[in-house]
Amino acid sequence: MKRKKRNVYKFAQKKHSRMGKVSLSLAILSLLSGIGMIVLSIESKGQASVYVGSGGLLALILTAVSFLMGICSLKGEDYKLFSVLGSVSSGLMLAAWVSVYVLGFYI
Repeated sequence: MKRKKRNVYKFAQKKHSRMGKVSLSLAILSLLSGIGMIVLSIESKGQASVYVGSGGLLALILTAVSFLMGICSLKGEDYKLFSVLGSVSSGLMLAAWVSVYVLGFYI
């Protein structure tokens, strides 16, 4: 039988950063919109409308804002789990979006 822990103390009054949580959620939203843009482009056999391109540009801007929020949330005194996850995932998505746009100019 499992014993119940006694005297569980929490001395630190730290919480997870709100900006870190928002950064991670925006990065996930950008990833999902990127997947949606790719699916729409494949279904239209590469002849997607201007709306798909403008949605991709909006996702690029969303990712950049998410990256900046993640970096700014690292400066606080709170726990940094969501801040690091948001910054890293946003940074990777930002690199992916920039590479898509750079390759689009050269292909």
